[in-house]
Amino acid sequence: MPAVVPSSPPERDDATTEQLVRVGAWTVMLAGTTIAALLLLDRPLSWTQVLLNLGAGAMGGLAVFLGHLQRWRQAALVLIWGVWAMVSVVAANNGGLRGPNLLNFPVLIVFSGWILGARPTLLLTGATGGLFLFFVWADLYDWLPPARYSNRLAYVAYLGAILAVTAAATLLSRRSYLRRVQEARLTATNLAAVDAELRKLQRAVEQSPESIVITDLEGRIEYVNAAFLSRTGYARDEALGQLSAQISSNGLAPAQRQGLCDTLARGDNWAGEQVNRRKDGAEITEAVVVAPIRQTDGRVSHYVELKQDITERKRAADEIHRLAHFDGLTSLPNRSTLMERLHVLRGRAGRPPSTQHALLLLDLDRFTTFNDARGSEMGDRLLCAVALRLSEILPPQDLLVRVAGDEFAVVLHGLGVDASLAGRHALAFAEKLQAALLRPLRLEGDAQDAQLGASVGITLYPQTSDDGAHDALRRAGTALHRAKQAGGGRAAFFEQGMGEAAEQRFRVERELRHAIGAGELRLHLQSQVDVSGQVTGAEVLVRWQHPRDGLVAPGVFIPVAEESDLIVSLGEWVLAHACALLAQPVFRERRLRLSVNLSARQFRQAGFVGQLRAVLAATGADPRLLTLEVTEGLVIDDFDDAVAKMRSLAALGVDMSLDDFGTGYSSLAYLKRLPIQEIKIDRSFVHEAPTNADDGVLVEGILSVARHFGLRVVAEGVETQAQADFLRQRAPDIVYQGYLFGRPEPDAQWLARWAQPA
Repeated sequence: MPAVVPSSPPERDDATTEQLVRVGAWTVMLAGTTIAALLLLDRPLSWTQVLLNLGAGAMGGLAVFLGHLQRWRQAALVLIWGVWAMVSVVAANNGGLRGPNLLNFPVLIVFSGWILGARPTLLLTGATGGLFLFFVWADLYDWLPPARYSNRLAYVAYLGAILAVTAAATLLSRRSYLRRVQEARLTATNLAAVDAELRKLQRAVEQSPESIVITDLEGRIEYVNAAFLSRTGYARDEALGQLSAQISSNGLAPAQRQGLCDTLARGDNWAGEQVNRRKDGAEITEAVVVAPIRQTDGRVSHYVELKQDITERKRAADEIHRLAHFDGLTSLPNRSTLMERLHVLRGRAGRPPSTQHALLLLDLDRFTTFNDARGSEMGDRLLCAVALRLSEILPPQDLLVRVAGDEFAVVLHGLGVDASLAGRHALAFAEKLQAALLRPLRLEGDAQDAQLGASVGITLYPQTSDDGAHDALRRAGTALHRAKQAGGGRAAFFEQGMGEAAEQRFRVERELRHAIGAGELRLHLQSQVDVSGQVTGAEVLVRWQHPRDGLVAPGVFIPVAEESDLIVSLGEWVLAHACALLAQPVFRERRLRLSVNLSARQFRQAGFVGQLRAVLAATGADPRLLTLEVTEGLVIDDFDDAVAKMRSLAALGVDMSLDDFGTGYSSLAYLKRLPIQEIKIDRSFVHEAPTNADDGVLVEGILSVARHFGLRVVAEGVETQAQADFLRQRAPDIVYQGYLFGRPEPDAQWLARWAQPA
């Protein structure tokens, strides 16, 4: 805020001094010469008085001359002391205390008081008092001549001059007095305003939420506000007089303190952060500004310290940093830290790598099973135990990261330029990790030890000058996926073929997602016939008519769809178009059945039965001619839900078929509880049944079970007459499906052929 500068009361009014001296000098000069002239006209002559008054006139003239030179104080001294000396001589010559000249002394004293101030006036008063004592003593011994009034006219003129000077001095002095009173009032008003501003400033400083400390140039504390006392725990008398380095800034490091001293020595402000200590020893982090306090002449007289407590802000920033870079469960670095480290290890872009590093992705085998069996809390404890076990064998310079879930990553630094040696070192360390995890893990609150294997994917990094962190993570993920596909508990190195296969899967998934909505899918039908060669129905098969690659085989895109969410969209498209085919007259008139494969993910949807009911209603298809094929694995995963849905579908009139029978669990206990109407013998049994005794026995067993439960049997993959004869001899009512009786063909072509009269 702007400061109010008070007006200092002047010691003397120079204008008034000038006027008084000017009036007095001219009056004395004119009065002295006038009185001297009058005395010359009087008889008898008094040469003493004539000379004295002429001297007074000359002295007044000298005062006028000094005033002309703007030397008013010297003029006043000459005027007052000269007149006083002459008046003293005249008074002594004119009777001392008995003479009329004593009236001059009060006038001179008053005149001196208004012009010269207190000290010269006291000196003049003292001299006048001494002169009066001399007159008293001389009057006792009758040393002075008697009083004379030889020229009354001169006396009257002299007395009038004295009265005129006194009146002029009084008027001028009154004007000066009124001016001084006005200035005093203005000064009092300014002082009151300054006092109010100072009080406001004092309240603001004292009540400031930030610590404020004022020290002298030696660093001794002269002032602290209430916030400082509250924050540090010191009492005011404990802080005042102490060095700031001991009380206020006791947490400054030596380098910081030296920088502070150097900055203040240059007269600049210093700003920084410091961790100071309270009286009880607790640490507080403060943002500090130390600034010099300058006087009006620019001289530095004090220093002020402004401190803001940022302890909580720093703690919050550290917590945000921890959450951003460390895993909340295991306290290991997280994926963000992994990407930063890989970016640093890459080096400068465009330059060939100077050394090889390795990235290992580790995923726990059967962790989901453990988590489901023991609960998520024990699963979290297992992850913490795994993190601790891996940390124990990790070299100090390397990095262990929890990427997500039960997936961890290890970065091995500086494995050398030779990629072959680096790869062997990485593989050896992966085996070390796997061996460490195979040792039992003791979990708190669990009496049983945990023992889980791990799959590891490995890649070297950087492989090229443009290799990036995301590229390395993708390669390691691909290798990990290959290791898990191999059965788990393995370590797999990334090979170029893996990357190409992953890129191919990604491309297929992207284009298939577009194909479903763009009408690029086609339905093909493969006939099913009885032992007499009559067509009883067909199985729906999906093909992809790619605009660039032509007809894509299902083995290319079906596995990709099953690994993603596309299998549901694909299944819904197939089912809707299959029901539209089933509504064609050829199926209704010839009572041909249509079989459709269901994926596990599609069948497990909560609203699947309702969706099928809506499709049947919209297409007008006869549900009694529809057979839905499911695998044994789908049924076993959630048996109760599968049974409930099958019964709901049976209520609609839809038949259920158990596909690939014999390749899965094939549990008779499950089979007798399932509401199914058909089983399909997998082609792997049909192919060797006529020539392989074991396969033949298995087929006979399946046919026997089907007869026992009253189920239709469809044999897939019938390609030779020997296979057909083998099946017909053991099951006269069996249904064939295979190349021997027809290959899959487009739905329109199949409909056109079988729409002909029998």
